[in-house]
Amino acid sequence: MQHPAPKVKRPHRAQRGSLVVYLALALVAFGLLAIIGVTRFGASVGSVLAPNCATAARYMAEAGLRYAAARLRNCATASDLSAAVGDMNGHGLYVMDAQKGLGFTLHISYDANYTATVTSTGRGCAIIAPVTATASANNINLPVVAGANAVIDFSNLADDFMRTTALQSATNPISVNNNAKTISFGTLSGTHNAAAIWYAGNATIGCVNGNCTMDNGLRAYFTVQWNSASVADGLVFGIMSAVTNAITSVGGDADMGELMGWAGPGSSGKGIQPPKIGLEFDTWYNDCAANPCQIASRCDPDSSTNLDHLAYVFWGSNAYYSYSGRQGTTYDDNQHGAGGGGSTEPVSSNDPDGAGSGLYGMYYKSPSNWLRGGTKYYMRMELTRLTTPSSGSTYAYGMKTWVTATAPSNAFKSVLADYDASANPPSLQQIVFLNATYHQQLNKIIFGWSEATGLYAQNITVGDFALAFKTAQPVYGAAPAGYTAYWPMYDNVGTTVTNTAAGSPSGSINGTARWVPGIVNNNGAALYFNGSTGMSAASATALNLTGTGGVSLWFKPYAANTGKWLLRKGAVSASKTVYYNGSTATGPSSDTSEAYGFYIDSGGKLRFRLRWGAGASDIIEAASTTTPAQGKWCHAAATWNGSSLTLYINGVAERTVTTGHSAQGSTDAFVLGANPTVTTVTTYTNRSNTRYTTSTVTTYDGFTGIIDEVYLYKALLSQANVTALATGAP
Repeated sequence: MQHPAPKVKRPHRAQRGSLVVYLALALVAFGLLAIIGVTRFGASVGSVLAPNCATAARYMAEAGLRYAAARLRNCATASDLSAAVGDMNGHGLYVMDAQKGLGFTLHISYDANYTATVTSTGRGCAIIAPVTATASANNINLPVVAGANAVIDFSNLADDFMRTTALQSATNPISVNNNAKTISFGTLSGTHNAAAIWYAGNATIGCVNGNCTMDNGLRAYFTVQWNSASVADGLVFGIMSAVTNAITSVGGDADMGELMGWAGPGSSGKGIQPPKIGLEFDTWYNDCAANPCQIASRCDPDSSTNLDHLAYVFWGSNAYYSYSGRQGTTYDDNQHGAGGGGSTEPVSSNDPDGAGSGLYGMYYKSPSNWLRGGTKYYMRMELTRLTTPSSGSTYAYGMKTWVTATAPSNAFKSVLADYDASANPPSLQQIVFLNATYHQQLNKIIFGWSEATGLYAQNITVGDFALAFKTAQPVYGAAPAGYTAYWPMYDNVGTTVTNTAAGSPSGSINGTARWVPGIVNNNGAALYFNGSTGMSAASATALNLTGTGGVSLWFKPYAANTGKWLLRKGAVSASKTVYYNGSTATGPSSDTSEAYGFYIDSGGKLRFRLRWGAGASDIIEAASTTTPAQGKWCHAAATWNGSSLTLYINGVAERTVTTGHSAQGSTDAFVLGANPTVTTVTTYTNRSNTRYTTSTVTTYDGFTGIIDEVYLYKALLSQANVTALATGAP
């Protein structure tokens, strides 16, 4: 296919002549409202005679709207806009008067037409109790110039997308409808085939004949719909290195539709070379058996359910079979659980909990044929590519995908801003780490779809496509200096949880815990606890926060978790006696060695407990007013000295209690994700119960969910410190 010289699509440009005047007026209005909020609601705000706190909150909300609108309209490029929106969404509370509790927070989104929606939540009279008011503005037109963040879509489908040569089929199984702006995959004749279609255009700066620069990731949106008579293998939305592949690259094998044109040798014999990242849509069950029909290929979920599913797939190097002269050929590029792990061969997503939860990169639901049933699904995928290396000079690639059968919002469809994953958890997610070589090879990419079918009919339609590249790194708060322990959860493999603070102990995973995507800061990964798992670190001076202390962590619960601990310094001690005649006796348990910790109480509230002595009543607790929601990130922090203890949830101080004491010292381990019980077991070994052996057994009554970014301080954290630590949720 011949391609014209590179051209750039430019969205509608708003009139810019009045921008400076508007900005000046907006900033003046913002300043006046701020002054009104501070002066009108003066010192009496803190008294029972305070004026209308709701009015103060409303003024703050309106001030936030004006500030956001002025700043948005001052963005001349898409990159400026992305950075400004990221900064304002991640800023937390804009404080106008800390003493009087006046300020506002912002939430901003914008669509492909550069039209913004701003929601501002004002806060007033926090000395008495937080009083809030919300103001919103829709359809704010932004004077943005098209740049590297311009949208690629199907508007020039016939020219911009190129089909590869098909395997084993006289007719190419992929067709385009330039009028309907859709692509169809497969045939109803049921012939063996495999092919791909890749973007080959120049619709945005950074793309030349489909070879596109990917700086910080991408966002993609499209619809996908199976013809109800289609029952065959499926397709892959793929991103492949343009350094190791060409626009003609395709995978597949004439005998294996389950490879979906992604794995296998393809027409060139080399297939699609790594590095590559794929989102598969799989509608045919293939197991792990080494036989001519399966050839150790897919390892799909249980055949008794035969579930359609979505999953992330990468590449692999293991040869699983020897069949028909194909010894040594590797077709495990999309086999679930395949891959050596580490930064040279990511592990393709799997389903270890058998639930299709999406937590490990695989998603499915009932009924089993949910994809094949003819329903149109709306898809959104985001890839965040971090250019700051983490441990071992590896680079994090965080993937999130949402799928819904309900017509989505503009925010869901817009590819110019990240979707609010905190309020709308993704259907599936995964994170992998790549070495410097693979990372560099993904600076240039080719994207599109591949498909394949065997003997059964397939007919899938993809439409309403939009894609934009991310031009800025996520914005996160910088942790205050001076921490004595920090577990960033960046390991992503193995059972060691590295502590990066000098002289502070790393942790060990006890039981089965899994590495999953975290809040996707510069480290990216986090640790999932399954209810009977803990991470323990040996006691050390850095972990004994006597006198003054501070604790900060992110967590995402996946169960009610009542009575479960997220973090604890100190264990429960118990005793058990086993007699020769088989009877047992259990002694009383004691937790008097604990020092501090976070747990979820019977009402679902988060509590921080501080123990200052060995007595039964020598404890002080602060409980949240907020109930952490299942499946959503929550930030928690607590800080104390000998006078008071303050508990923060999502950066807001929710409870302060008088202590008169500080945390006691403890020689027991520091544990994440569980409340450890150390039981001393005495076992008598003779009939007269005079000879015995002793041992200790540690059990973990644990939290079910994800924990990330854990900090300890021997200092009293300020509001500004906590705000910085609480900035960074996805």
